[in-house]
Parts: sequence; structure tokens; C-alpha cells
Amino acid sequence: MPRDYYEILGVSRDATLEEIKRAYRQLALKYHPDRNPGDKEAEERFKELAEAYAVLSDPEKRAQYDRYGHAGLRGSGAFAGASPFADINEIFRQFSDIFGADFFGDLFGSPRTGARSSSGQPGSDLRVRLALTLEEIATGAEKRIKLRKYVRCATCSGTGLRPQARAERCPTCQGSGQVRQIARSFFGQVMSIQPCPTCSGEGRIIRDPCPRCSGEGRYRDEVTVTVSIPAGVSEGQYLTLRAEGNAGLRGGPPGDLIVVIEEKEHPLFSRDGADLYYDLFISFPDAALGTEVEIPSLVGPPVRIQIEAGTPPGKLLRIRGKGLPDLQGRGSGDLIVRVHVWVPQKLSSRERQLLEELRRSPNLQPPAEREARKSFFSRLKEAFSL
Repeated sequence: MPRDYYEILGVSRDATLEEIKRAYRQLALKYHPDRNPGDKEAEERFKELAEAYAVLSDPEKRAQYDRYGHAGLRGSGAFAGASPFADINEIFRQFSDIFGADFFGDLFGSPRTGARSSSGQPGSDLRVRLALTLEEIATGAEKRIKLRKYVRCATCSGTGLRPQARAERCPTCQGSGQVRQIARSFFGQVMSIQPCPTCSGEGRIIRDPCPRCSGEGRYRDEVTVTVSIPAGVSEGQYLTLRAEGNAGLRGGPPGDLIVVIEEKEHPLFSRDGADLYYDLFISFPDAALGTEVEIPSLVGPPVRIQIEAGTPPGKLLRIRGKGLPDLQGRGSGDLIVRVHVWVPQKLSSRERQLLEELRRSPNLQPPAEREARKSFFSRLKEAFSL
């Protein structure tokens, strides 16, 4: 059972964002791997803190967590499940706004290995839209997406160097990837830290670039990505595929691929959350006398339902469990049948004669106004009691 995120950060459930941020910063310092070299327990605690902060600092994810706990995160935009922070460098990349670009470097006297200069520049995220049918949403689907993106150069293994060549340490920043500038102001001396202009913050200079990628460590190519879509997703939700975005420059970490869900219009059904709606047209005799009809299912065989005698137009009939599965795993929605009485546009002479005879029947005349209003509100109450 995963630990409570509020307990991990040591804050109350009504803590403000600033309190959550402050608690995370203090605990991250305590369990930082550079302060606890070789301590696997401290490293796992550091990752656990990052996961808790990622949820509680996001208003939407925090609301889902407060309401449903860890199970609620499976239905979030990213379909959260396993922790995204298997790699510590990913934590530095995601939360650089918390610690600042040079926070850990200033604290421990040297830049974090792999967090800045030695890992190149991060690749950008990619966003694609994926249209799904209601059938695919009902059962879940595995889709293959073709896209053009930057991929890691196989010739130089992403280093940007010609085989057997070596990069030179940047003479300006001495390999740190940063330069410090001191300026005088009204308040005294102010020191600022900026990426090195000579090496663009990488700490090294390539004199002999790879011929395949021209020293970038990546090139554009067409790739096919397989995406597993869980059952019950909705329009506008998204799935994040970690490290499936553009490859980074010269060994930098890749970006993510964000797949945004779209729904294709269905010829028979419309959707409201996990419920499906189906419009059923019946004749006046069937509405008056009652009948049995067959209703199509989105998945599986049709369902036969009974239309009771005297069924009015607009009546809603609910078939339990025949809607879409809930993304949270809490069962399925319902199939709601909206009954419409079909009025023919053309009549034969015999049909017209029969209807003229029926029109004169007192039992087929509308009731008095008071009774009509009473009948209307009774039907309205019945519709909302579904």
C-alpha cells in the first residue's frame, strides 16, 4: 500500500502550496544523494518525496488524490500508476523551478553529475492527437502512431563526436557549463549565474563532429510508437509516454510524448460520462399497446427490452451496466434509451381512413387542461427519477 503523500511531506491536508513547496525543499536537501552517498534508502526516499510533490503541487491531481486516494490518480491526465521518477536526473529536470538552476551546485560545491553540462541539452516534448471510436474506448486499445521526431544518433551514441574523437573541456567555464558575473548595485555586489556562452552550458566543445548528425547527437527520422489506451478514457484526457519525445542534444535526456484523446462521432450512440444514449423510434400503436424491441449494444449482443403499454414520447429506459467502463475501475455506466413516437409523413387511403376513425374515439382525445398539466408533471417527475 503506497504511503500517504501528505505524510511523506509532513504537511497537513489543508496545507497551502507554499507550505508544500517549503516542506519538499527541506526534505529534499536532507535526503539528497550527494549528502547520502551510497545510501539506497535515502535515494528511494528522495524519489518518494518527488512523487508526492508532483501530485500535491498540481491542483487537479491533488483534488483527485484528496477525493479518491492513490486509486484516483489512475484516471488523471497522465493515467498515473508507477512513479515517473525512476531516474534521479528526471527529478532535477522536472523541479528546477523549486531549487533553481544552480541550487545543488552551490550547496555541494560542484555541479550534479549528469544534471547539467555532461548530459547535453534536454529534448522537447511532442504532442499528438489520437482519435478513437466508442468501441475502442469501451474495450481499450493498442494503437501504433507514426511520427517524425529527433532520434538518438546510433553512429556516435548521441555524443555528437566522430568515432574515436574526444570533446574538449570548455576553456571559458572550465567544464562547469556556467559563468558567474558580479555586478555592483545600490545594495552592494550582486552575483548572477548564467549558462556559459561559449559552450551553451554543456561544459565541452566538439572540434571533430559526427558526420551522421553534424555534432548534434541526434537526427530526424520517422518512428512508430505503440500506445496502450485504457478502457473508459474521455475526450481531452491525455497519456504521457516518458522519454518518447525528441532526443536531446548531444546526449541530453529525451522529452516526453503526450497523446491527447479525441472521440469519433458514433452513428448510433451519444455519450455522457460513462453513460450511453440511444434514440429508439416506435410507432403510435406500439407506444399505446406495448411491444418488445431489440436494442443494439456497443459491445456484445443486442438487448431485448419491453415497451409497456401507454409509453409516452420522451420516456427514458435505463439498461444497467451497458454503458462505458469507468476509468477508475468502478464498474460501467448505463445504456439509456430515449423513446420517440414516429409520425409518418405519407399515408395510404386505408391508413388515413383508419386514423380518421381513431381520431373520433373519445379515449384518444387529450384530457382536460388540468389533467394534461398533471400528466405532464407526472411524466417530468418520472424522467428525473431515473
